[in-house]
Amino acid sequence: MKSFEFYDRFLMKAVEILTTVLMFVLVGLVFFQVLNRFILHIPAAWTEEMARYNFVWLSLFGSVIALKSGRHLSVDLVVQGIKSQKAQDWVKVMVALLVLVFSLILTWSGYPFTASNWTTHCEFGAFPLALIYAAVPVTGFLLLLVSLEQLARSVRDIVR
Repeated sequence: MKSFEFYDRFLMKAVEILTTVLMFVLVGLVFFQVLNRFILHIPAAWTEEMARYNFVWLSLFGSVIALKSGRHLSVDLVVQGIKSQKAQDWVKVMVALLVLVFSLILTWSGYPFTASNWTTHCEFGAFPLALIYAAVPVTGFLLLLVSLEQLARSVRDIVR
């Protein structure tokens, strides 16, 4: 379990750093687009497309960070309404299992879709669209790791 925690911390730190970099890149792209379009009157179409692709990766990595830190969208009204701590722990196990299944589906279905788009290039032709679609299985895998950790923690709480 100790080695898993090390890899988990390392991976989450990498995701947080990448998300921060993606945010700065997104701000830079949008700023450059506004500067070109409204001040220089020379619109650069590639910046809009790159900002869109960047936003896909940014939002999906953000979902991993949100799940890990417990700030994802949830209905904790149901859990808070349950008086028994054991029952609350079981609800947490069920939620972790649902996220696990969802992340498996995301990873499983995202991989063939990504693989089939290696020959399709983006509008300005700089790189294959598979690099954009890869955000889905990569995020699915990261969500899978986080949900496995949360499932293990929830089961450990029940056993105690």
